[in-house]
This record gives sequence, structure tokens and C-alpha cells, in this order.
Amino acid sequence: MKRYLLILTFAALSLLMRAAEPVSGTADTVAISEKAGWTLTDTVFPLRSHDLSFQMRGSLRAEMPRGGEASARFRMDNFRWNVEGTFGRNKEFYYRFRQSFNANFRSNTFDNLLESIDYAFMTWRPRQHFSLTFGKQVHALGGQEFWAAPVYVMQYSDFVGSFPCYQMGVMATWHITPTQDLAFQVSNIRGFWDDEFYHGGLPEGTESSRAPFLYTLNWNGNFLDNALEFRWSASYGSQAAGRSMWIFAMGQSYRSEWWGIYVDLMYSRQGLDLNGVLSSSAVSVPGGDYGTLQNVDYVSAIGYLHLFLSKSFSMFFKGSREYGGLYSPAGNVPAGMLRASWNGQACLEYMPTGNRDFRLFLHYNFYDARAVENGALLGITDKREHRISLGMIYIMNIF
Repeated sequence: MKRYLLILTFAALSLLMRAAEPVSGTADTVAISEKAGWTLTDTVFPLRSHDLSFQMRGSLRAEMPRGGEASARFRMDNFRWNVEGTFGRNKEFYYRFRQSFNANFRSNTFDNLLESIDYAFMTWRPRQHFSLTFGKQVHALGGQEFWAAPVYVMQYSDFVGSFPCYQMGVMATWHITPTQDLAFQVSNIRGFWDDEFYHGGLPEGTESSRAPFLYTLNWNGNFLDNALEFRWSASYGSQAAGRSMWIFAMGQSYRSEWWGIYVDLMYSRQGLDLNGVLSSSAVSVPGGDYGTLQNVDYVSAIGYLHLFLSKSFSMFFKGSREYGGLYSPAGNVPAGMLRASWNGQACLEYMPTGNRDFRLFLHYNFYDARAVENGALLGITDKREHRISLGMIYIMNIF
């Protein structure tokens, strides 16, 4: 009996294997036969392309702060790894993961993800004119500096550098034309609970928001054969009970064969000091020596000029002017400006192989921040620094 069962089993398996064989000469047969290690999952989510790279910027940095001693050190300014790719029958799925080795590796207590992770999202594009993105992504704010790859940004502006730009969320994008997009994004404002996130925690008597989301409407447009680009956005967010924020950002850029330029303009009004620039600069705040300022606003203007001198040499100049203040009184401090800063940069880049993924640079940075108008009432601290860096940028493309 057992022998008959064994014979029947082998016969059934042989028939199934015979039935599973593709018909000779079909296009699917040719495509499958060309794949080594083909599996069933490839017919559902066939991988089309993926890229893995390491992004590194290191330098010998000399710092000369006002009122302090000059110092020098070797420093890894930026080190990230990035993997991205597309899959699906029509490349309708796109994924991206990027992590920094310079950021803190602690877990965010609010979104349950490592703080060092910039991107961990997937985009689904079921139609030519629509896509949906979910996961940890960058806030869809306007401006060119905000979207620049961190490895290339030697010094961020105060506003962009202090803004918690990578958060969990969802974004729907209408691809109006091949050169214009309109996106709506809903994302977390923060990755930590309020007491951990804000400089001095929540002010006394302030309740946490039950839905601390940032809602952003973003428009991107490219014109003149993609030489002229606009990135504009408007955002509203709920920070806490009775505390909300607005952000308006406008970025515009133009690039030709030999030069490129961009100008960013940003304004933000915050019920609680989300950026923390003013709160961390104040010696004391109304109601205590350490806390989070309320009813603050920030204004930023950034200009950038890049000159492509030859295949091997380029240079850029960058400057920013920023203000921070109160839009309503806080204790005995009237509404008005508290702090002003400006930053100037100049950089010479050399690409010995003619490839922009490998470049040597000499960079000069000047930064000055000081109290203005009512800043002295809060003890806003001054800061002035010169910095020179000699270093290397290298993008290692693994595949």
C-alpha cells in the first residue's frame, strides 16, 4: 500500500511540474530564462533598479571664535549611507532609506524610530499623475537649501539647521505636468514627546496637542528647460493646546552651464519656539531662568552663487541674514526683534578626476549673531566666529 502511495505521489508531482513549465517560445519564457535565481516574488514585485552609496565629507577645521582660543581638529562633518530603488511591473513603487552616522542613535520616543534615520519611506505611483508616499520623509517645505543633499552643505542657515526636518508622515502628490507638482503632506511636528523636544519643555499650564501634525501644501515648478526652478510652500501645525505655527517658504533658482544661483525667503510664526534658536540664546525667559519662549517668529533670507569655472574647478559664495523675535509681549518683554545673525561663506572646489562625486575643497565661514532691540532684556548671547576648513567630499557608489 505504501509503495502505491509513493508511486502516486511521484506521479502527481511530475504532472504538476510538467504543467508548471511555460509554453516554449513565449516572451515570458525568454524573460524568465534570462534571470538567474528567478523566484515567484519577481512576478509580483520585480526589482528594476537599486542604488547604494556612501556620502562622506571630512575636513581639517580651524576655528577662531571671538573671545576664545583658536583651535584645530580633524573632523568627519558628514557621513551617511543611502539606498534607493524602484520595483513593480511598471516601476510604480519607489523606496528610499538614508541614515546618518553623525546623528544620535537613540530611538525617538514619539515615532519609535532612530533619530539618525533621515529617510525610510515608500512611494506608490498607481497613475501617471498621482503618487502617494508614506514613512519617514523630509517636510515638504519650500526653498533650495532645505532640499540640498547635506553632504554638500558646509553651513546651514540658523532656521534650516535647527528645524526638525525629517519626520514620519504621508504625502499625496499631483503631478500636474512633467515639470510641475502639487503636494499635500501631513507629518509629525516632532519625533519626541514635548518635554524632551522643546528647549525648556512645555511652559507651565500648557497642555500637549493630541494631534501634533504639520500640514503642508507645496508647489514645485520647472521652466526654461529646467533651468528655472521654484519651490514654494505654506504650512500650518498644531504644537500644543492653544499653540500653533505657520511657515511660509519661497525658493527660486536658476542654473546655466557656467553658473547657478538661488534665493530662499522664509517666515515662521510659532506659538512655541520650535527651532529653539531664541530659547537657547536667552540667559533667562519670562517666568524662569530656563524655558521655552512663546509667540516667536523667524525671518530668513539666503543667497547662493555657484560658478563652474572648468571641468575641474568651481567655487561658490553663500550668505544669509536672519532675524528672530516676539510677535506678542512675553512678561516685561515687548513684541519686537530679539536676535539678528548673518553668515558669509566662500569655497573653492577642485575635482581632480573631473567627477563631482570626488572633490577637494577649501572653505571659509564667517558667522555673527547678536542681540538687537529687546534682546538685552532676555540676555540674548552674542556669537562671532571665523572658520577655515580644508577637506574632501566623496560619494562612493557601490551599485
